[in-house]
Amino acid sequence: MLEPWNDSSILRPPVHTSALQTSCIDIDELRDICNNIIAVMLKQSPLHKESALLSRFLYKFDKKFRNDIGYRNFKKVNTALHTYLKLNLLKDVEYFSSTLPMNDDIYLPTRQMLEYVLIRIMSFLKIMFRICKCSKQAAVFYMDRLKRGESHWMSLMPYALLSRIWSICTVLLEHACSWYTNLYKYLDKLQLKGVKFLPDAYELPVDIELWIDLKNIDSYGRFDWSEKRHLQIDPNLVEEDGEAFDSILDYVKEINNETQEEVHQMSLPINQEIKSLQIETQSFQSVDKGESISREYFKSFFNPQTSDKMFNHSANNVTNKATLQQFLDKEETYRNDSDARSLTKHLSFMQWQTLKTSLEKLGNSLAKNRKIERKFQKIWKEKCLEYV
Repeated sequence: MLEPWNDSSILRPPVHTSALQTSCIDIDELRDICNNIIAVMLKQSPLHKESALLSRFLYKFDKKFRNDIGYRNFKKVNTALHTYLKLNLLKDVEYFSSTLPMNDDIYLPTRQMLEYVLIRIMSFLKIMFRICKCSKQAAVFYMDRLKRGESHWMSLMPYALLSRIWSICTVLLEHACSWYTNLYKYLDKLQLKGVKFLPDAYELPVDIELWIDLKNIDSYGRFDWSEKRHLQIDPNLVEEDGEAFDSILDYVKEINNETQEEVHQMSLPINQEIKSLQIETQSFQSVDKGESISREYFKSFFNPQTSDKMFNHSANNVTNKATLQQFLDKEETYRNDSDARSLTKHLSFMQWQTLKTSLEKLGNSLAKNRKIERKFQKIWKEKCLEYV
């Protein structure tokens, strides 16, 4: 049997009120707690925007990253966010707050109604905990991609999304714990009227932070392999005869002194004749040793470059489809070779792909030469010159 907090089909108890003396319960404080919950839940538009961005990222790159482990954890975050939207804790708290008496009215809601609100807060806690855990697990894989430089432009966006969602859900997790603690103390003060809401063998937790394990939340979502650190300790740093070095600087100084002593012992006496080691260099004075040149200049002897007099690489020379295709081929070659003659070297990879796609569509169109020249200058200005 599912626990009440994990049962999505659980129904709200019927609305009942019971007569109770207002002196034994602080109605104003209970109403302030409910108003605080409502105020916080009404300000969750940033989380909803991040959820929308996350779902769009999943829709766009589902085929590209469908076999990636980090992407699977990324999808778990999206599933948990959908569950959060279905929970609708705000509506349940507003419903309970509307039954609180105004002024000197002595009729209060029943214990079953407060138990239902506490159950919904527990469900909210579990969802936030699930989002925090899966976000941290997915972020480990995307951070590893960023460190290795593998598809960094595709990994930075989901990593930023996961970071923002994790920070928002962590704050909501702490808020929900305080809400539960403040409402739980009113549970025994309200009267039980009608059929019991909770099962007979089930009891609400007294300490919600212990139930959700809030103190150790940072330890969840980590992998053992991502936390390992291989430490190599120099055996020379082990204490010998009780004399330990005060700092690493003393250790380095000691090593330098020992090295200098070894060099001094290995050096030859000054008076010793070492005529046999003298190198005769007079016979090589007339040899031409040449001049050092760069590797690229050396390769130019074997692969002489053809002159570009026939086609000057400039955007002003594009007048028809032939010159447009020649311009694209030249620019692609210069970009791949990191040549200084490249006109789009200030553009990123994605910006260059966008510009290239637009120009290729223009080259495949049925437009005339004059129209191609005019459209080319417009595209070149919007997608290249304005990025400078």
